[in-house]
Amino acid sequence: MIFKKAVIPMKKVPFIIQYVKSTLGPNAIFEGRKVLKFWQMVIVFIFLNALLLLPVSAHFANQSSFDLPSLMPEMATLGTDQFATELSGLSLENGELTDKNAHIVEKSANGVAGVNLTKAELAGAKNIINFKDREMTLTDASGYTFEVSYPKDATLSEITSGESLVDWVSAQWYLENQAFVFLSMVLMIGSIIFVSSLMLAIFTTLFIWMTKRSSFSRIASFKESFNLTLNALGIPVIAACIIGFIYFDITIIMAVQSLGMVLMIAWTFLKTRFYKTSEKSMAASR
Repeated sequence: MIFKKAVIPMKKVPFIIQYVKSTLGPNAIFEGRKVLKFWQMVIVFIFLNALLLLPVSAHFANQSSFDLPSLMPEMATLGTDQFATELSGLSLENGELTDKNAHIVEKSANGVAGVNLTKAELAGAKNIINFKDREMTLTDASGYTFEVSYPKDATLSEITSGESLVDWVSAQWYLENQAFVFLSMVLMIGSIIFVSSLMLAIFTTLFIWMTKRSSFSRIASFKESFNLTLNALGIPVIAACIIGFIYFDITIIMAVQSLGMVLMIAWTFLKTRFYKTSEKSMAASR
């Protein structure tokens, strides 16, 4: 009787695990240049960008204030010391002005600010701060207009100057528009990160791909070049993500990502000369 030796199929390693292994050092970066398929590289690229967005999302989720003058600069100029002084005689209770008949008008070349302003007083004004019974209207010549309700626990006692008036208005605006700020800022910065990362990856891939014309390089295709670029991005992206949680600055995050990738590729070239390939990695790529 002839016994046949059972063939135990090798367990397939998830591509994301293969990718992580391919980021651990210059030899792994070069030898792992054939590990990923194209669709897997697309997923990895999206994943790396998502990592860079984590500190961005955390920063704006924990933000307690917003620089409203940067969004409505002309409106902010209406917050004068004189207007703040006149507001000091008013008070809020349960989100409403206690004096329903209060009426203040402060006109300037930039617009009009006041309390319970009439349609005639508002006519033609491009910049407006209008305190009403339960809400305030904020309008800027840039085109933004917001109706901001007073919180139940809000008080006007914090307003002692024009600067503190603008800060108070900004704080109330942010409380009501936090979701808008979060989504808009994450989308805007996310777009910047994505485009920057894409351009960085494309130009680096093209540069590496051009080395295939040299006799020393074993880079055989654009796909291998892109895979190698993604491998080199792994550790710098993680480093940029960690730094972003410690100290949030989008320029620093992007600088760590790009400079780190360049250093990883330079290190890989110095160690491998884009030629050294183990038999194990070549067999795995077949």
